[in-house]
Amino acid sequence: MATGLSNGVATPLREYFDRVAFHWDRELTLVRLECLGNIVRELNIKRGGRVLDIGCGTGVLLPFLVEAVGYEGEVVALDFSKNMLKQAEAKRLQPVVGFIQADAVAIPLPDNLADLAICNSAFPHFGDKAAVLEELACVLKAGGRLVICHTASREAINQLHQSIGGVVAIDLLPEEAQLRAMVRHAGLKLTYFEDSPERYLVIAEKSVQAAN
Repeated sequence: MATGLSNGVATPLREYFDRVAFHWDRELTLVRLECLGNIVRELNIKRGGRVLDIGCGTGVLLPFLVEAVGYEGEVVALDFSKNMLKQAEAKRLQPVVGFIQADAVAIPLPDNLADLAICNSAFPHFGDKAAVLEELACVLKAGGRLVICHTASREAINQLHQSIGGVVAIDLLPEEAQLRAMVRHAGLKLTYFEDSPERYLVIAEKSVQAAN
């Protein structure tokens, strides 16, 4: 989450997620888990692929991603909150999964590395969303895909964050036109957009030309 670190100093947003990490999974429901499982299956992730879980939180997506890539694949789970990562690591999905504490605008991985980068319930919390998209475009391979997803609509997610208030009150999903412009500027092509009451799902692809 891009606003989590500032010159190595924790910010209020990072402190917020460190604080709520230990009871975060209590908010999960079977309906939400089924929705996330369906999203991952619809992505048709190749066995043996390399997937980045950006803003992984407590690792809600990790079991689905591990099942998708298989033991010959690799999942890298990244978050700026050390306590979120502790909860994710406790799910004991190694050796397929590696964990990195880092800011999404400065991902400590080589360019052209990943087949897919997925941001589940994380994108609103990135302070500089355009910069994060550009960083993700760099770490994706040619033909790699970026996925942004939530288990509710844009309106519902934004209303939730506003109702919570505090440091997440302004952490909002952008309007479709604004998102499309940011994706295009990052050198990605938006190939799928869905904003329904059941879920929010965006898929963008890195072209061969953008990788050169």
